[in-house]
Amino acid sequence: MNQKLVTLKLEGDLQTAGFQVLLEIGSEGSLPDIEAIGSLPPHPQLLQQLQKWQAGYRLLDPPARIQPKQIVYVGSLHALEACRQAADSLGQLFKDWLASPSLVAIDRHLREELSPSDTIRIVIRTTNPQLQHLPWHLWDVVDRYPHAEIALGMPTITRLPNRGPESPHVSVKILAILGDSAGIDIDADRHLLEAIPGAEVTFLVEPRRQQITDQLWEQPWDLLFFAGHGQTDEETGRIYINPQESLTLEELKYGLRQAVRQGLQLAIFNACDGLGLANALAPLGLPQMILMREPIPDQVAQTFLKYFLDAFVKGESLYLAARKARERLQGLEDRFPCASWLPIIFQVEPSVPKNWQQIKLAGDTQNIYATRFQKRGPTVGGLSLKALLTVSAIAAASVGLLRWAGGLQRWELQAYDRLIRQQPAETVTPRLLIVEATEEDINTYGYPLPDNVLAQAITMLTPHQPRVIGLDIFRDRLSSDGEPFGQYLQAQENLVALCSFGQADDNNQAGIAPPPNVPEERVGFSNVVIDPDGVLRRQLLFAQPDTTGLCTSRFSLGALMALHYLEAEGIEAENLEDQRLRLGAATLAPLETHTGPYQGIDARGFQILLNYARSEDFAQRISLSQLLSGDVALSSLKNQAVLIGMSAPTSNPTDYFLTPLGAGQWPQQTTPGVEVHAHMMYQLLAAALDGRAVLKTLPSWADWLWIGLWALVGSGLVFRKVSIWAWLLGLGLATLALTGVCWALLGPGMWLPLVPAALAMVGASGGAVALTQLRPAKNATPQDTTPQRLTPSG
Repeated sequence: MNQKLVTLKLEGDLQTAGFQVLLEIGSEGSLPDIEAIGSLPPHPQLLQQLQKWQAGYRLLDPPARIQPKQIVYVGSLHALEACRQAADSLGQLFKDWLASPSLVAIDRHLREELSPSDTIRIVIRTTNPQLQHLPWHLWDVVDRYPHAEIALGMPTITRLPNRGPESPHVSVKILAILGDSAGIDIDADRHLLEAIPGAEVTFLVEPRRQQITDQLWEQPWDLLFFAGHGQTDEETGRIYINPQESLTLEELKYGLRQAVRQGLQLAIFNACDGLGLANALAPLGLPQMILMREPIPDQVAQTFLKYFLDAFVKGESLYLAARKARERLQGLEDRFPCASWLPIIFQVEPSVPKNWQQIKLAGDTQNIYATRFQKRGPTVGGLSLKALLTVSAIAAASVGLLRWAGGLQRWELQAYDRLIRQQPAETVTPRLLIVEATEEDINTYGYPLPDNVLAQAITMLTPHQPRVIGLDIFRDRLSSDGEPFGQYLQAQENLVALCSFGQADDNNQAGIAPPPNVPEERVGFSNVVIDPDGVLRRQLLFAQPDTTGLCTSRFSLGALMALHYLEAEGIEAENLEDQRLRLGAATLAPLETHTGPYQGIDARGFQILLNYARSEDFAQRISLSQLLSGDVALSSLKNQAVLIGMSAPTSNPTDYFLTPLGAGQWPQQTTPGVEVHAHMMYQLLAAALDGRAVLKTLPSWADWLWIGLWALVGSGLVFRKVSIWAWLLGLGLATLALTGVCWALLGPGMWLPLVPAALAMVGASGGAVALTQLRPAKNATPQDTTPQRLTPSG
């Protein structure tokens, strides 16, 4: 899944000038790949409707968090319905405005560059307060991309200097300020925070200003939380910290700046009307904030906090956790109109916000390096069982997540290719004959091959009673003298012809039709599935074609030939549960989007791994001229399968493919398409008739277990004290053992994760060595990290 950052910078006003819009699209952590300029026209009516909705919304509740039983709807249901109608009108005006013709170029770039599977951060950078209050989540871009979320930001990004080293701590540290509780159920917020696993929460209940300042200066914090009354007055935010005191964040500037320097990552203000708070925090460099744009009822505030923490702590990114929590507020909108409009992320730094586990691991890592340790000699080891399990789990989880994100796919596929090339040759049962049109044949007969030449070739083969003949040559139309050949194709019941689906990036999107009048049950498609590195490792057996295209066959050429061949043996395909297929002695399971090393692939159709024949004798090969001249004996052709195709590279250079057998060679060796189809047919025949192995992978849970096992092996190498050289030797031998196991099991058809297991083993072993070398001396006194529970004095 790709991670994208989309930035929209808007300068102007709604009333008179409209807005100039600058779009930037790029991958996370990189400079923008796309920049585009557009504009939005002035829209006084939209501004008036925004003000009308705000006025109607604020009539429903006093401007503060309040308990649901105290809500007084002014005008009863009339005011409630009027607010909803104002919101509907505002939303429609806003969406129509974003569909302005002057913004079409930007919308086109978004559609071209983004995919529904991408994780997308969309940041609206503007200082215009009206734009900040508009319901940007109603933009159809958010609905179009399910992993996208909107945030606000300032137009100019000031990249702040690197922070100093964070102080050591081993859990996520949260400073929770529970402010003035008049009319607010603060206990609900407190219970939600106390229930967070792996968090160390310090509560300041209705504190004095000095207590907040002291905590900000004296301890490092990962997350700052405020619950209580708040408001924005002339773009300045104010929070009420106790019944007697309120303050702006400008009055906490130095303490907040110190907290940011010590690692503060996120602030959540579960209070009313919080956009003014962002104006004060942004210059201090706090990376991310979550705010409420309007007055918010108590139940809405607490429901959002609950759903956000549930998703964030369980591993969702900050943006997706906020989106899920915001969208779940829609369930409250029968009582609290526009509840899902209120929460918004405010971004300051362009860097990707840390997720919960990254925040926690940052503290753990700093703790390891900050503690004092004794100097040691050239030995490593002496790890406790608990530490061994912890290091192994962290290494395995890190590698597993990296693999799930697709970060190891290329390495895994290259390792697979190498293991395939190192497999021993196999003994094959001869069932195939390839008749190839070579370069010499093309020079002799011409290109494309004349219809009468192909008819003559099939006529030479037919008396020898081959079981099935496949024509791996496109012939969507016949020549003027090709009518006899067409009639021959139609009547030859053991002949399988060829067609091709169109591709979106092809000039001919409709595809290539089969020969005229050939029944569909004797037509197979030629399309194959190429991996991103250009290597053909998968076999597409069946597909659901576009019925409006020229090629409507559901079977690939190799699969259809194999099925015709096996039908004579009394073997038919049998559907099993879980979309599996039984074919004689073989059971075939389709690849899924996440299968083994493949992460996020297009798994449409019925795809399996292609287990190439590891023998040059898997098929007999003769040239077309040898066949036509009668120079070869065909007495053994009875009940065989024959495939006729082109091997002349100049006739169709695109019909040559990289395979695992040649991708790692120098120079790389490609295979003609006719031979690839022969490998595909051979795989099915040998699996169904001889029980030859069909390549398969472990289920996901077993993959994780396998990776975790080798992480344990790596950390186990330093469970006892050993010399540094013994550790390195053990690590090398373990890597060889892992490679040997993966090589040995690939022959019987099991593809095990080699690269992830090796990385987990090396990572766990290296982490264990670092831990044993840097652990504190036995007489060192660890820092007390017991959270303080402060209550207001007096």
